[in-house]
Amino acid sequence: MVPLLLGLFILPAVDPAESGQWRKIRIATFNTSLHRDSPGKLITDLQQDDPQARQIATIIQTVRPDVILLNEFDFDPANKAADLFRQNYLAVNQEETNAIQYPHVFARPVNTGVPTGLDLDDNQRIDDPADAFGFGRHPGQYGMLVLSKLPIDTQRVRTFQKFLWREMPNALLPTFPSSQQSFYTEEALQILRLSSKSHWDLPLRIGNQSLHFLVCHPTPPVFDGPEDRNGRRNFDEIRLWADYVHPDSQRSAYLRDDQGGAGGLASDAKFVIAGDLNADPVDGASRKGSIEQLLYHPRVNATLVPVSQQGQKQSQIQGAANHEHRGNPAHDTADFPDRHTGNLRVDYVLPSKGLQIRGGGVYWPKQDNKNRTMLDASDHRLVWIDLQLNPSQD
Repeated sequence: MVPLLLGLFILPAVDPAESGQWRKIRIATFNTSLHRDSPGKLITDLQQDDPQARQIATIIQTVRPDVILLNEFDFDPANKAADLFRQNYLAVNQEETNAIQYPHVFARPVNTGVPTGLDLDDNQRIDDPADAFGFGRHPGQYGMLVLSKLPIDTQRVRTFQKFLWREMPNALLPTFPSSQQSFYTEEALQILRLSSKSHWDLPLRIGNQSLHFLVCHPTPPVFDGPEDRNGRRNFDEIRLWADYVHPDSQRSAYLRDDQGGAGGLASDAKFVIAGDLNADPVDGASRKGSIEQLLYHPRVNATLVPVSQQGQKQSQIQGAANHEHRGNPAHDTADFPDRHTGNLRVDYVLPSKGLQIRGGGVYWPKQDNKNRTMLDASDHRLVWIDLQLNPSQD
């Protein structure tokens, strides 16, 4: 059985709690756009009947992943927004979809909105959203949230929120093209973190196995100048995972996690890399080779590309920049403004080699009156893959 997207019919994943030796696990990523411009506003909205949250919940209930990364979900230290979303939206039947439970939750602080006290964008101010460690109007804006039916081994979690960009060997630190002088001051380079949000390694327990869920949300490679500071940062944020899982341990020896642990992932560990990586293989503004660091990685299996019929149709209907694209529009995962950017493939779920892939897809509903609010809930589409695992295998 290959659970590909056929119109809007999605073959369900097998519940991981189901008895039997082999289990199908559906793993997804979804940029939900559940962010607000002031702290606590998402909590307030979720305490009411928030239409956007209902539509996001409907999409998740339709695809029914076992593990899902939610990007652009505002973080709060008490995880109140996450609990409200689970209890008041996901655990409640929506109009045409059934409730879904996620007993395991992971959310931690991110760099977005955390002030540096420095003028990082060189505009003579120190209080702009761009002067934070990651662009944001308040700490936690555009955060990350992982929901899972599978237990998360919290004792073995690794986070790289505070890893410094300058600590990466041969980092693509930005310079002014005319003079090759550093864009950032020495004071800024001493504190500037690489991850615009964070990088998390979450070991999921599946019987006797561990599956490392490696998640992040690199900065968009735009909204900068000729120094390309965001494009360079996007490249190096993607590189962090490429180095982390590389079979040559010397490639990851420089890494230090937030707990002080050194190095990368064991060469025999199973993993899935997921997130809104903000890099298309052939179109868009990312630096050449950015996403290729993972797509052509010696330990990553990128042979299955999730697709949707509607992505291809919308590229034709919307036109404009889409007509200039070279990539296959059926692979697109985000519906960006057509005049300047067009639709792109920026959201990924990439398993390690050796894992058995049984299918995948991009949830892109038809453009009609019934689905209009669902399409408006986020400019990204949920992306998933199905894996078949043997939990009893050591």
